[in-house]
Amino acid sequence: MSRVANTFKKLLKARVTTGLITILPIYVTWVIVRFLFELMRDSSQWVVYGVLDGGWVKYMPDALGITWEGIHGEQLKNPAIQWTIAVASVFLTVGLLYAVGLFAAHFVGRRVIDAMERILDRVPLVKTVYRSCKKILVTFGGEQETNFQRVALVPFPEPNCRSIGFVTGVARDAKSGDELCTCFIATTPNPTTGFVFVVRRSDLIELDWSVEDAIKVVMSGGILAPPTINFDREKTWGDLQATVAQSLGADLPPHGAPAIAAAGKS
Repeated sequence: MSRVANTFKKLLKARVTTGLITILPIYVTWVIVRFLFELMRDSSQWVVYGVLDGGWVKYMPDALGITWEGIHGEQLKNPAIQWTIAVASVFLTVGLLYAVGLFAAHFVGRRVIDAMERILDRVPLVKTVYRSCKKILVTFGGEQETNFQRVALVPFPEPNCRSIGFVTGVARDAKSGDELCTCFIATTPNPTTGFVFVVRRSDLIELDWSVEDAIKVVMSGGILAPPTINFDREKTWGDLQATVAQSLGADLPPHGAPAIAAAGKS
């Protein structure tokens, strides 16, 4: 009897887990899509109601069966009318966003936005919030090719361990001139939080993953990781020189000097 009970428990657990894995992504997708739809609807719904209250209903074709009196009465309770208003509000929001983007891409629009940003830069708290939000949105929006366009393995939290990082910027060391990279290491399962590190580019292992694939790996806790990962950095000529010098028991040669020649002098 206990064997039958254990088999039933395992079967029940397996089926419930399978059902949860099947339903949960659909539910999360539905929640996100619904949130975005309601956000875009509520942004412009007041405009649609304002147009209807302004008497524009009388210009609608009679075939639609919509009247000004009815839109303020029983017709407004009709689910079809409510969905029509909601969809019209969403399309209006999309149109307004497109118009703003078109204006911002124009020469005059950029001048206006620059003037507005100069005004905001004079307000201490507003300046910090605005600049930070804009930088984050531009980064995730992908309008700058250098932001979040490369995925790399970062030596963190120890040299023999690698963390998935997103290269967000490139700079130069003020003294040595070495190329540096700012990397964002996202946390699991929420990739919107994490750590920012400045590391030498030579210490990074750049991957051929897309940003979307890397985010999937982070959010899944590594479950969706590919079967093969380039974990070791490819050896450069400088690494080869250091290896030869170390094997011969010599000090590392100066930059640009052959390692074997330096070892022969010892």
